[in-house]
Amino acid sequence: PKESRVDGMPKEIEDLWTKGIEYAKDCGAEIVEISLPHTNYALPTYYIVAPAEASSNLARYDGVKYGFRSKGENLIDMYEKTRSEGFGAEVQRRIMIGTYVLSSGYYDAYYLKAQKVRQLISEDFKKAFQSVDVIMGPVAPTPAFDLGSVKDPVSMYLADIYTLSVNLAGLPGMSIPAGFSKNLPVGLQLIGNHWSEELLLNTAHQFQLKTDWHKSTPTEL
Repeated sequence: PKESRVDGMPKEIEDLWTKGIEYAKDCGAEIVEISLPHTNYALPTYYIVAPAEASSNLARYDGVKYGFRSKGENLIDMYEKTRSEGFGAEVQRRIMIGTYVLSSGYYDAYYLKAQKVRQLISEDFKKAFQSVDVIMGPVAPTPAFDLGSVKDPVSMYLADIYTLSVNLAGLPGMSIPAGFSKNLPVGLQLIGNHWSEELLLNTAHQFQLKTDWHKSTPTEL
């Protein structure tokens, strides 16, 4: 996808993608550039739809019938303590975002529009799969960051930009080992059409036969 080539992409990610294309050619694949024009909208769309679903689904977890339960002075106190102590910070954040976008006055402005964009993203993939069998691209726009080095949740969300559109479209996708950056593994993403898991796995297998990244460790390179 031409949209995967973004300004400021680190050279190692660009080089990795280029090598991946060469490996695919060696396997007998024909490389075709495609367009997924609504890719840039995947990130905000996902972080409206997913928190909304999380908020709706997790509303049932109150410590009464199953799961973790905190002790409270009364029923309401037990509810509040169970949900505050049983959910981590990221889960609470997504519940709050989801509750907001589903609330009266914001449902049409956020959630409904996000669902419409989700359909556009899905249509992009349908059009692309009329001319190709498998889509290949980077997994993340940057190499792996050090554990605990990113404190801002928005920065963490931005790292998902290339994988979110696949989830929104409900397509099978996988990450395959494709190299190292700063002694940390980096992957290439393969995306298949609906019900094409067999083709997707066979494509990854052929890539694996051409490379030894799945066997390598940084100290061996």
